[in-house]
Amino acid sequence: MPERILVYGMTDNPGGIETYLMNQLRGLDREKVMFDFVTDFPTMAYADEATALGAKIYYIPAKSKGLLAHMKAMAAVLRAHPEYKKVYFNILDAGAAFTEAVPWLMHRTVITHSHNGSTDKLRLHRLCRPFLNLFTKKRFACSALAATYMFGKRKATVIPNMISAADYAYCPATRQSTRDALGVEENFVVCHIGRLSHQKNPLGVLDIFEEVYKKDPTARLLSVGTGEMEQEVHAYAEKKNLDRAVRFLGKRSDIAAILQAADVFLLPSFYEGLPIVAIEAQAAGLPLILSDAVSKESAITENVRFLRLADPPSVWADAILDCKHFERRPTGESIARAGYDRAHPSAAESELRRYLAQP
Repeated sequence: MPERILVYGMTDNPGGIETYLMNQLRGLDREKVMFDFVTDFPTMAYADEATALGAKIYYIPAKSKGLLAHMKAMAAVLRAHPEYKKVYFNILDAGAAFTEAVPWLMHRTVITHSHNGSTDKLRLHRLCRPFLNLFTKKRFACSALAATYMFGKRKATVIPNMISAADYAYCPATRQSTRDALGVEENFVVCHIGRLSHQKNPLGVLDIFEEVYKKDPTARLLSVGTGEMEQEVHAYAEKKNLDRAVRFLGKRSDIAAILQAADVFLLPSFYEGLPIVAIEAQAAGLPLILSDAVSKESAITENVRFLRLADPPSVWADAILDCKHFERRPTGESIARAGYDRAHPSAAESELRRYLAQP
C-alpha cells in the first residue's frame, strides 16, 4: 500500500501552486506514495484529473466562513483518516498556521512548502510565522527568497518548480493554429498569465501595454486569468480604449498553446516566489520582461530581462518592442540543466519524494 499524504493548498484556480502539485502527482511512483487533497474552496482545479489518478478530495469550509468551523472540519478529516501521518502544506503566507495547528495538535507531521516571496498581508504573516515554524517539521521552498520570507533563518530545501518542458517546446504549427483561433494572425502579441489580483499588478500590465499600443497599433495583449480584480481590470481597459486590443481569455487549460502564439511574455508582479509560468514561458522559447520583484532565480535562460517597478510604463514598452524580431530557439537543455524539467528531476526534488514516501 502506498504512503498516502494529505495535501493542502489547492484552490479553484489553475495557478502556480495547483500546476506544481499536479505535476508532482503525475510524476509520483503511486505504488509508493499517493496524494489526497483537502481544500477550503467549493471546487478544486484539476479535480477530474486528480481523482482519475486515484486521489481523494475533501472539502472543508474556508477560514473566511469561520475559523473554528474550518479547523473543526480539518480535524474531522484527520480523525476519520489516521493513515495520514503527514500533511503537506503548499502555501503563500504564514496565515496557514491556523490550519497547520490542527495536524500538529493531533501529532501528525507537518510539512510546509513556501510558494511566495511576500504578501499583501504582511502584518498577519509576521504574527503567524513563529507559530508556523513551531508546527513545521520539514521545510521546502520554490526559491531562496521564498524560503527566507516564510522560514527566516531556518534551513529549507529549495525545490525547482518543475514542468514537462517538452510540452512547451516551440512549435511553429501550433503557434500558427493558435494565432488563427485567437484572431491575432498578423499581430505583435504580448502575453500576461496570472491571477487578476494586486500581486500580479494587472493595472500596471494595462499601463505598460497602452504605451506599447501607442507605438505599435498592431500590438495585442493576451491576458489569461481571473480573480477578484476582474471587473476593475476590464473597466480600466475600457477607460483606456484598449478593449479592441486586449483579449481577456479567463481561465484556460491550453497555456502551452497560448505561449506558442505569443511574441513576448510580461510579468510586472509586485512580488513572487518563483512563478512557474516564467519557467513555462522560457520553455516555449519566449523573451520575458519581468519586474525586479520577481526572484532572480526565475532566469534560467538568457531570454529574461528584469525591469524596476519604479520605471515608467514607456521604459517597459520599449523593452517589449525590442523583442519584435526575437528569434526563438530551443531551450529544453537549459530547462533540464537547471532542474526544472520533470523528465530530469533535481536532487532536491528526489529528496522531497523520498521524504514523502517514508512511512
